[in-house]
Amino acid sequence: MPSGPFAHVCLLVHDLDKAVEDWTKILGVLDPRQLEKRLVRYDEFEGGEDRMRWATFVSDHGAEIQMIEPGPDTPLWRRLQKHGEHVHHICLTTKDVPGSLEKLKESGVETLGGISSDPNMPWQEWGWVSGKSAHGVLVEVAKPYETRDDGKWYPASET
Repeated sequence: MPSGPFAHVCLLVHDLDKAVEDWTKILGVLDPRQLEKRLVRYDEFEGGEDRMRWATFVSDHGAEIQMIEPGPDTPLWRRLQKHGEHVHHICLTTKDVPGSLEKLKESGVETLGGISSDPNMPWQEWGWVSGKSAHGVLVEVAKPYETRDDGKWYPASET
């Protein structure tokens, strides 16, 4: 699990396998500890209208690096075609996603949509802070998570 609420930065990429290869080289020199644990990887994932493949380098000592390769003719694929590879979002975690998003709205921060979840990870939920309020970057607000030896995400331990 990332060491604090700043969980990960997510890159939108054309080729997930190439991005993993390149980031393995980068992290091998600059942050080899992110290569000590098995990569979290989902080759079939859906979120809203999007289908994608994604992978995350695991870090117990700081923010993680995540990459998404969108499926053809999805909203994220169209965004990638229009803007090229780029940072898609940063993720901050909280135990109370709905409550935190409500507090943000009450303070004047623009949020997007409602609370999302994945049937394969029913414990996980997330929402979004608009790039308009976050000065150009989407902010994912998600429940804390941890990685196990099987390369999947699980609810964070209450330790």
